[in-house]
Amino acid sequence: MDKKTFKLHTENHDRDIFESKYIYPVLSRRAGGLSLGINLNTNNACNWQCIYCEIPNLTRGNPEPIDLNLLEDELRQWLFKINHTSFIEENGPPNTSFADIAFSGNGEPTAAKEFADAVDRSIKLLKEFHLVNKIPIRLITNGSFIHKNLDAIKTISKYNGEVWFKVDAGNTLAMKQINQINPSMKQIHNNLDLCIRHVSTVVQSCFLKIDGSIPSNKFLDDYINFINPFSNNLKGIHIYSLARPSYQKSEVDIQRLDLEELSYIQQYINNQIDCLIDIFP
Repeated sequence: MDKKTFKLHTENHDRDIFESKYIYPVLSRRAGGLSLGINLNTNNACNWQCIYCEIPNLTRGNPEPIDLNLLEDELRQWLFKINHTSFIEENGPPNTSFADIAFSGNGEPTAAKEFADAVDRSIKLLKEFHLVNKIPIRLITNGSFIHKNLDAIKTISKYNGEVWFKVDAGNTLAMKQINQINPSMKQIHNNLDLCIRHVSTVVQSCFLKIDGSIPSNKFLDDYINFINPFSNNLKGIHIYSLARPSYQKSEVDIQRLDLEELSYIQQYINNQIDCLIDIFP
């Protein structure tokens, strides 16, 4: 890890470039700089299987047990490298800044039994490196287990972190196609409401061109109807499209939306939702 140099890029989020088990640096479009990822799903297991997911060999299931001591040691090493060496200058484009610590990785991070302990250890290290209130912790989640992790969510909030909560569609059939789950819209609604009540929350939505067609107005209307009750209390909405190739099998062809298409979607939604909406082509 100490000797390797690699130019980080938004279109390459390989978790294994620098040979750590749990911690990986990426250049994030949405975080706006270097994001230090924490991967609690090292066995590539997730309870969802989104058709745009970039993880190869993704399987349905739960994370394997987490070695918290190793995770802490790796995170300490990376925080030292980022804050006390020329790592960012050597591996990132000019003017790259350290943006966040993000629980993301190769599956749903809140499915790990050790999630709350991992959050606590991350806060401990932010204090150790005098980064509290400077570097936020972000949880990137499909929201499935928010109701089981409220203490950890409250801890993230206490230290000015936030949650990016996935909502890719506003109705059951669309979510079933895109996320490859049998969703309970009521449960997703309740978990999003619970999340917003306890922590600063951004809705993150990946929109796609499916079989050559951009999301229809009907698709967007359903999405708007689902999001609208929360809009006054959201920090914002992130709308993005494919950045890296999907490794999932799907019965449909998916393609990346371009800037013009994302801008249309942004304007259409903004006409009906009074909320900050950012797009990331």
